Amino acid sequence: MQLNLRTLAPALVVVTLALAGCKTAPTKTSDAAATPQAGQQSATPATAARVDFYLAKREPGAGLREVSLPDGKLYLQETPVLTRADLTDAAALVDRQGQNFVGLRFSEAGTRKLTTVSTANVGSVLALVIDQELVAAPLIGEPLNRGVLAFGVPSAQAASEIAARIRGDAAPAAGGTAPAPAPAPAAKP
Repeated sequence: MQLNLRTLAPALVVVTLALAGCKTAPTKTSDAAATPQAGQQSATPATAARVDFYLAKREPGAGLREVSLPDGKLYLQETPVLTRADLTDAAALVDRQGQNFVGLRFSEAGTRKLTTVSTANVGSVLALVIDQELVAAPLIGEPLNRGVLAFGVPSAQAASEIAARIRGDAAPAAGGTAPAPAPAPAAKP
């Protein structure tokens, strides 16, 4: 599988995943991305983007594949640690300082996986890949046990487009309205 670096990735604001511990979480806006219950078929559209999260390192190692970035290289594990099935929602968020984020909410099972993965890999990178494009690669700053995760992006439009792709919605038209401001996340120093 060949990964392409999304054109907005060089401008991404990489924030630690400590933001995931904030009290502001994305609100559920659609049942389309909900995790199916046992015996049910997924409600995610067949044309929805593939969404995977990979653990990554800044140094090469066995079983890691190289991805070139404008400022260096990143080395991703071959197998995703989380997928779209572990998510219940994605939303564009703006804090009081005008910083734009994509907020993700995980299902109960996804929260358990995220907690396990982040606890065992503080200091590693959690790479978000959508349709084989590296979209974000924030550093895991602390164990994430609240079932939410947020990462910075350069604009409200980028946040809306990424959240829509993750949910499986059609991307908003260019020049659309920006999302309403959300309360500022409580990031740790």
